[in-house]
Amino acid sequence: MKRASGFAGFTVMWSGQMLSTVGTRMTNFAIGISVFQQTHSALSVTLLTFVAFGATVAFSPIAGVLIDRWSRRTTIIAADVGSAAVTLALLGVYVFGDPQLWQLYLVNFLTGAFLAFQVPAYGAAITLMIEKGGYTRANAMMGLLRAAPYVAAPAIAAPLVSAFGLAAVLAVDVVSAVIAIVTVYAVTLPPDPVREPVTPADGTAVTRFRRDFAVGFTYIARRPPLVGLLSVMIAISFLSALGWVLFPPLILARTGDSANAVGIVQVVGAIGGTGAGVLLAMLKPTDKKIGRMLVAILVLGVLGRVLFGFEGIWVWSVALFFGWGALPFIDGYNQTIWQEKTPPRLQGRIFAVVQMVENIASPLAYLAAGLLADDLLEPAMRSGGWLASVFGPVTGTGPGSGIAVLFIVSGVGAAVVALVGFLTPAIRNAESLLPDGGGEVVEPAPAAPGTAPAR
Repeated sequence: MKRASGFAGFTVMWSGQMLSTVGTRMTNFAIGISVFQQTHSALSVTLLTFVAFGATVAFSPIAGVLIDRWSRRTTIIAADVGSAAVTLALLGVYVFGDPQLWQLYLVNFLTGAFLAFQVPAYGAAITLMIEKGGYTRANAMMGLLRAAPYVAAPAIAAPLVSAFGLAAVLAVDVVSAVIAIVTVYAVTLPPDPVREPVTPADGTAVTRFRRDFAVGFTYIARRPPLVGLLSVMIAISFLSALGWVLFPPLILARTGDSANAVGIVQVVGAIGGTGAGVLLAMLKPTDKKIGRMLVAILVLGVLGRVLFGFEGIWVWSVALFFGWGALPFIDGYNQTIWQEKTPPRLQGRIFAVVQMVENIASPLAYLAAGLLADDLLEPAMRSGGWLASVFGPVTGTGPGSGIAVLFIVSGVGAAVVALVGFLTPAIRNAESLLPDGGGEVVEPAPAAPGTAPAR
């Protein structure tokens, strides 16, 4: 039987990854319930996310080096097998005993570590499998892996946990991971990029590893457009996470602890993200990716964050619809630019650096959000508080009003980031300044004597 290749092959791999991601989200959902049932502590549940992010950040540099040394297929399969093995081990613990809290944290840590390999490897594989004009479409499909499982996973996992317990969800996760592994075997991947030859002059294995570890950082640092683009994404990762972690507490505080309200808003948001991903996949390739990405950031800030400062379940639903709807355009166009403008033989290391620094921003945002909301903004927005007279006419002064202020501030911050991007030539003109496939930055030609500089 002939193996699928090109975009058809990518679609086969993507389908398996979609099933696996739904399984993983189901496990995340079920483990969160299990931890809360054991501890009755929201902090304990939040720590699950911190542990996973921390592992991804810690292992990203190592993953980047190994991705560029190994074949893309080997890396993807090894990461998928590792994740499946971790889930299978937890399933065994559950069947033959009672999982302890530390074991659940360990599972999240190991899953985050394997994720450090999966995401850059898939991004680098897209560059090999697909023609340049199909990058954005492929990245839009990868973006669907974030939104769609948030709709499907809780709907499947909740009744399974209620009827059969955590073991049933873990079993589904293992099966979905096996299917994902099979799909990687079922496609034809082009030859991997030519790697740098190793000579005795390169020193010991440790020396080579340190040198390779630094390549991703130095490559980006020497190219101002990439530095600018990465700076934009770090800022947006921080501001986006700042809002995402607080939208459930905001709605609960302003609706009298209505879990149904949270569920409605989250489903509408996931529909927005899924629909935007489908729309992006249908659009024709463009050479104005930076402009569209910055417009999407503006939408995220104004409609996806500032609107949360007002009250009403449908206002919040519209806000999350546009917030999640903007993300596929931001991430899809951003990833496409990195794939087009960096050499394939270095993409494992470069993408791992991007993943690491962006993932550092999210945990910092989670920590800052809790401290700002509880210790500063909520007290300041009580009747008579020092911020109540400023924001009170918009947000009110009841419970949750301080969180609403944080949403407004983060939204304004995102809008400022977009405007700075438009006003910074190195960012605005990144697509023309950076040659395809890597290389040196193209410097603008100097103006001829007596002529005005190009604008």
